[in-house]
Amino acid sequence: MNIEQNNNLLASFGYVLMDMDGVLYRGNQPQPGLIEFFDFLRQNNIPFLLLTNNSAHSASDYTRKLARMGVTVQDSETVTSGQATAAYLRKVAPEGAGVFVVGMQPLRDSIFGGENEGLFQPDDKTPRFVVQGGDFNLVYDTVKRACLLIRAGATYIATNADPVFPTEEGLIPGAGSIGALLETSTGQKSLVIGKPEAPMYEMALQQLGAAASETIMIGDNLLTDIEGANRLGIPTVLTLSGVTSPKEYARSSIKATLAYIGLPELTAAWKAALEQ
Repeated sequence: MNIEQNNNLLASFGYVLMDMDGVLYRGNQPQPGLIEFFDFLRQNNIPFLLLTNNSAHSASDYTRKLARMGVTVQDSETVTSGQATAAYLRKVAPEGAGVFVVGMQPLRDSIFGGENEGLFQPDDKTPRFVVQGGDFNLVYDTVKRACLLIRAGATYIATNADPVFPTEEGLIPGAGSIGALLETSTGQKSLVIGKPEAPMYEMALQQLGAAASETIMIGDNLLTDIEGANRLGIPTVLTLSGVTSPKEYARSSIKATLAYIGLPELTAAWKAALEQ
């Protein structure tokens, strides 16, 4: 079932950005048509990047997760909000700048490891930046230190503003909930890097070497995936297999360029468009 008509538009797109949870899988359960969709992209030489607001896991974690579902991707085909934050710091931070991190080890690795090794220094005394993501081991002392540092003048950057994080137990506090605590205690708004804000999308387009008009963003969340891409002129595809139901979409003022029930319907429509 195709909700928004004009499938022929799909033939004009040569690059893909896509969300993962809700589009490709739900928790540890692959979505129907997952393997066939990636086979279609590979067979038609359509480059893609997987975008996630989650900074608590690394690109390698997602490579392994998709491999367990029968899909092969490279680490370089995933962009986490932690990686996008590190890329932003490379643009704006002087070499050797101190950074205080509120988050998990993968976020620290993104900022202090790999190609960033030696560029920035962990600093809990006088950092230029406080970077905050999700932290499943959060303690009060970490939040207190971040609050004091931001109040002392450190620039406050958040990997994303998602208030909740989906788990098999249900929704739990996400990075945005920690951010709300810090924004309340400091009186400072954070600079958000992840979806729906521009920095993550801009980094992804640059990495693909693609223009917004020739790229589609596939997502299941109207706010983070669809509205964020719409703002930047990136055409959008909504899959109604995740957080947005057909009834919710019908009532929403936010509209995607195209919408499909799931990956099988999207793949079939895209194949038909290319065959015309």
